[in-house]
Amino acid sequence: MTTGIHRSVILSMVFAAFVACAPRGPAGAPPNPVTTVPVPTAPAPLPPANPGLPAVPHVAQPVAIKVVYPTPGAVIPAKDSNFIFGSVGNGDAAMTINGVPTPVWPNGAFMGWLPVPTADHPQYDIVAAVGSEVARATLPIKLAAPASTAGDTVQLFTPAQYATLIGPATYSNDTDRIVTAYRTTGGADRWFLMPDVRVKVLSLKGIYALSLLDDADTVLIEKTDLRLPVPGAPPAAVTPPATRTAQMFAVVPANDYTDINIPMSERPAHLVEEGANSITLTLYGTTAPTQSAASLPATSYVTSITSAAAGPAMRYNISLRGPAYGFQVVWHDSVFSMRVRRPPTIDATDPLKGLTIAVDPGHPPIGATGPTGLWEPIPTLAVGLKVRDMLAARGVNVVMTRTDSLPVDLNLRGTIARRANANALVSIHLNALPDGQNPYTNQGTTTFYFYPQAEPLARATHQALLTQLSLPDKGVIRRNLAVIRPTWMPSILCEGAFIMMPDQEAAMRTPEYQERYAKGIVDGLDAYFRALGQATH
Repeated sequence: MTTGIHRSVILSMVFAAFVACAPRGPAGAPPNPVTTVPVPTAPAPLPPANPGLPAVPHVAQPVAIKVVYPTPGAVIPAKDSNFIFGSVGNGDAAMTINGVPTPVWPNGAFMGWLPVPTADHPQYDIVAAVGSEVARATLPIKLAAPASTAGDTVQLFTPAQYATLIGPATYSNDTDRIVTAYRTTGGADRWFLMPDVRVKVLSLKGIYALSLLDDADTVLIEKTDLRLPVPGAPPAAVTPPATRTAQMFAVVPANDYTDINIPMSERPAHLVEEGANSITLTLYGTTAPTQSAASLPATSYVTSITSAAAGPAMRYNISLRGPAYGFQVVWHDSVFSMRVRRPPTIDATDPLKGLTIAVDPGHPPIGATGPTGLWEPIPTLAVGLKVRDMLAARGVNVVMTRTDSLPVDLNLRGTIARRANANALVSIHLNALPDGQNPYTNQGTTTFYFYPQAEPLARATHQALLTQLSLPDKGVIRRNLAVIRPTWMPSILCEGAFIMMPDQEAAMRTPEYQERYAKGIVDGLDAYFRALGQATH
């Protein structure tokens, strides 16, 4: 999976390893004479080797140029410099791309970082040689067209139109079907709304509908997620709906969770925010009685609940005995239910024993590809199976989202974890970069989370991965990624290494490095649950 070239929601990168060897030039121009490109005589120097990685094996096959990225005819959006990578089959090769000396690793993989070809010569001319053996290839590309300054036409609704959210048809229940609403000013925060919620649509622009959750909060929702008025039809007579009304909430404690049930006149738009030992629930455009519940059972993880009006919304403040761990929002029989999960009981001597952990080997159907053709889903599965075996040896009930090469729907992965009542979800990936970023200076280990409840798990796992993988620290980052949006358990996504970098791709081919990746994940889970047990003891 990756932060740049593939995803997810995410951009994807699966490239064929093929280069047309016939020279080509700009449209209408005669073929470019690649035979005039000088033959390199000395290999370009490699960057300093990372002593923490397994040695890259030496390969001495016939020289054959295979470019993984970009593909022939690909549009290059970068304006200045960009990368090109693949393999030449021989680690002793000297190589140039458009005359720029390009490093070749011992296994024949290469990574070039050079100026984007010019409009009058939109191609990469590649030459690789070992002694008298010479291979040439020409890779035509396209330059991105200048960005349009016209902008999208804004369609105003006067008066405003009411529309309902549709949600993906893949899932049949409210727990898994959500519609994402975005801040108009950008940022990582999102609203994850239930289907059939009614919102007021003010205007359309591009792929988005500018909508109101109440009289004050404006968000962007993709038009395809809304049942909108038919274009060109006369405006519907719009009568503002009656304000949503909620009745007194009821608290229903159970051993592993506490339900807060709120009977309502219709489904509300809502927002859940986590604080220090608390959760705040906002129901937009809703009126309800002011209420408090403080005499909850001593065994309940929820200690008190208060509700009060906040402008046109109702706000429910939920205090907890410790940090927020998990929650789920469900609509059923005209009741909005907020289920707050209690952290598991932790064995102080063996924090993972008895837990259920969901392990998600990232991809397929998509996934990044390394210079010698290693496809991301292959090593992520190998790492995932090693994590499974390590956890099982610790007495963990392991739930795998996949154990073979068959594709698994991205959004279904979190659902698998929730249905198994997993105590944590870890998704395993390998990274790549978007066009225009230098892979020699922008690579390392990154760990992602979205909900604050998952940040401690992300930080513990990230630190363990840095220790095991010996790569630069690319940080712990909050990002809206589909596989880490499940709310019922802490969920994180690990980008352990950059598969597009020749030395890291080679490392990920070895059982030794796969084992180290797996051990980093297990060590991170151990550290997180050990600390959680101390915080909730």
